[in-house]
Amino acid sequence: MTPVYTYRAGQKIALEKSPTKFVIRRLPGELKDLGIAGGEKVSSRSSIIKVAAPELDQAMSKARETSVAHHLYFDPESGEEVLLTDRVLITFKENAGMERINALLGRYHLRILEKYDPLNFLVQLTDETGINPVKLVVKLTEDEKETVETADMDLNFRVKKYGISIPSDPFYLRQWHLHRRYSHPEVDSKASSNCEDAWNYLGNFGSADVVIGITDDGCDLSHRDFNGPGKFAGWGYFEGSTLWIGANPQKMYQAGSNHGTSCAGVSAAEADGVMTVGAAPGCKLFPIKWESDGPYLLISDSKFLEALNRIGDKIDVLSNSWGVSPRSFWSSAVISTITRLAKNGGRRSKGIVFLFAAGNENCPIKYNSTVPIPYDYNPDTGAVRTSTVFSNNLVGIEGVVFVAALASNGQRSHYSNYGPGIGITAPSNNVHTYWFMDVPGLSITTTSGNNSTTGYFGGTSSATPLVAGITALVISANPALSALEVVKTLQRTASKDLNFKPYPRLANHPSWDISPASPLNDGAFKPAGFPDGTWSPWFGFGKADALAAVKAAAGKPEEPEQEPEVAIVAALVNPTGSDVGKETVTILNSGTAALNLEKWTIEDDKERSDALAAEWVEAGQFKTLVLSKAKLANTGGTIRIKDPSGKLKDEVSYSKAQARKTGWVIEFSRD
Repeated sequence: MTPVYTYRAGQKIALEKSPTKFVIRRLPGELKDLGIAGGEKVSSRSSIIKVAAPELDQAMSKARETSVAHHLYFDPESGEEVLLTDRVLITFKENAGMERINALLGRYHLRILEKYDPLNFLVQLTDETGINPVKLVVKLTEDEKETVETADMDLNFRVKKYGISIPSDPFYLRQWHLHRRYSHPEVDSKASSNCEDAWNYLGNFGSADVVIGITDDGCDLSHRDFNGPGKFAGWGYFEGSTLWIGANPQKMYQAGSNHGTSCAGVSAAEADGVMTVGAAPGCKLFPIKWESDGPYLLISDSKFLEALNRIGDKIDVLSNSWGVSPRSFWSSAVISTITRLAKNGGRRSKGIVFLFAAGNENCPIKYNSTVPIPYDYNPDTGAVRTSTVFSNNLVGIEGVVFVAALASNGQRSHYSNYGPGIGITAPSNNVHTYWFMDVPGLSITTTSGNNSTTGYFGGTSSATPLVAGITALVISANPALSALEVVKTLQRTASKDLNFKPYPRLANHPSWDISPASPLNDGAFKPAGFPDGTWSPWFGFGKADALAAVKAAAGKPEEPEQEPEVAIVAALVNPTGSDVGKETVTILNSGTAALNLEKWTIEDDKERSDALAAEWVEAGQFKTLVLSKAKLANTGGTIRIKDPSGKLKDEVSYSKAQARKTGWVIEFSRD
């Protein structure tokens, strides 16, 4: 295996060539016609070929006589495949100019396939390019710095569809995730999303002016749960690299691919007394159908960009119940497009809320571990794949929320991914990740393909469109909110009244059954420096609560911004020994929201002050601060705290008698 490197989103990454596999730009059916057997489809135009290691070079040479063929690379850390195409995404520098851009394209013999804007191009390598995309990206990044900002391979991905649906014939009462009226030993009302209460508060089922986008394996547009007038604001499907918007509706659904229909049902199935109900029955849908093959959706950077650019002004929220673990690494162009659309895209030009399923592998989504953590288990062979590095470069983008899953008893769903990057949790089903034991939790009842229903949907696949529906209700309550404000509303109103009980480990597999791995094995909500409140590595900011979120959104225009309230409650004026670096002041955040102390100051009576560091203090929490510049005289004095604008927020005084006792903390009483 030959180690090589390239760049991804500006970051240098290591790759290794597969000794037995390569990618050919032919589909399995075409390969059979050429006398090549065993092709495995990995995109709408390409397949993986596996041969014996000594035969790899000869097989690739023969393949290149009739087709484009590349080595199959993989991530040496995780073993995940890296599927090359003959396309590269280039972002040019702002001062590059057309002459230099054209010169570079000519120098490397690149063909323009798409020009997204004056600086962002999708290009195709030709026979004259002379190097593969891996090396081209390296040369563009390292040798063309004056012209190129970033270069990324337009990779293909086979992403998992997070969720499983089995046809059934349920009814609304069984949809425990929407209301609190279903009585069952494994249902705790704290797990409900409270959508029914939100509808009652709104007086409707959500606004038809709000559109939920869903990218998945399609949607049964003729389903009786979606047959109201104008239910679909539009639809689209991929054929190869082409996205057809509003074309043949018959191509939006293929037998056996029911995942997208179930996601659409969870988010917005109509409340018409016919079959099932979604979180936002009155809102519209805009499904996008990826091409799929078995359990995989076939997505590439350029296809994702195409979908984002085509529907970026047609939706308010985008639900994506798919992903890759342990490594999800999108190109710079994808990242910048999502960042832009989250701030000013969407139907209202107020941004799009992007929701992604956290995943069902019982592993972190973004975390570097000191011990191997499992992310894949094969029950047929008992094989376990592990990694110490879990990464996702969509984590941290404002407006992007990763959704975890909650069981019907209020406990974390055993399979749900966790850790840094989790934004919110929502009710779904529960199964044991490794299928070794029974765990409590009912499944989700919703729509399925071919005009049917299922009582067995779940995974973070189900949790994500549920949050999309709740998001649509929030926007319905107050369409003046920006997408970033909607996210804050969801996170700040999320319920923290949950079940923190951990699951037992497998006694016969102690070496690898370690998730959630330490220090992420405690699900309690704690201060983590976020403005939206305390955070849990299992549940993010908490369970999405439709009623609380809708109330907060509807009440926002009338609610004046609350000024932070801070009280000085104690001080150590006369420490034992030298005063230097030992005098302290203790404050209390007496307001109702978390407070960032950045640029606040503690001041003595001679106006000497200490500037406080960026640190969050939760509502009701005390914080003891060590003084360096401000001095507390043992003869008595005054202590003040001021906000970043210099406004006095509190002031206390102490006497010489109070400061007389060495090492005693003076407490300041409050009326």
